[in-house]
Amino acid sequence: MWKVIAADDEGYIREALQKLIDWRKMNCVLEAVVCDGQALIDQIREGHPDIVISDIQMPGMDGVEVCRFVYETCPGTQVILLTAYSEFEYARAAIKYNACDYVLKISIIEELPRAVEKAAKELEKCRSEDTQKDQGEKKEPGTLYLQMERYIEQNFQTKLSLEEIAEALHANGSYLSRLYKNKTGKNLFDAILDRRIEAAKEYLLFTDMKTYEISEAVGIEDSGYFSKMFKKKIGVSPKEFRKGGNHGEIQ
Repeated sequence: MWKVIAADDEGYIREALQKLIDWRKMNCVLEAVVCDGQALIDQIREGHPDIVISDIQMPGMDGVEVCRFVYETCPGTQVILLTAYSEFEYARAAIKYNACDYVLKISIIEELPRAVEKAAKELEKCRSEDTQKDQGEKKEPGTLYLQMERYIEQNFQTKLSLEEIAEALHANGSYLSRLYKNKTGKNLFDAILDRRIEAAKEYLLFTDMKTYEISEAVGIEDSGYFSKMFKKKIGVSPKEFRKGGNHGEIQ
């Protein structure tokens, strides 16, 4: 059965997901329903779901950021966004992160099963493609890990995804992610983010580049997201870091 994890900050939607949707009929099991984006990402890291259902607007981390996280770290996972009419255009922005579908909240009972069916078909397709790439697992793990490290060092300044890394190394993406975690104890894209932040610190200290220019130079298109992640890792904003000549380490 397909594993499903969902998030919405409105209690009546969470209750509808838990009590009014026949998940078993769709060959799914609803493993968790949480109330914000960060909790959802924590569940994704721990539970490795097949389908993620996310409200487009939530406290802390919104649905687009959830889509970005899934796109970068677990591309086989399908994301369905829940949206209100007023957020419809905002939901469309998530298409660039390969959101599978979006469902209007007022029609959730009727529309969500169709979206889940669409996600299940895509999962079957991805599973078939992954089977064809399993020859990558036949490589010696140490060699494959070194190839991964080299590829990341050469390409972290670009918009990397797990799918792209797997394609370049002719390996299964899920296997690469597990291999990296086993070798380093760190999530692959947490490590890539750390590398980007270290490079950004160099730019801040030794160039006059603007924050958005540095963000682009280290492979992060959204400068707002870059600033948010920089402060989370370093403890101060990029501007404060530059002003203080701070030489702090990643937290």
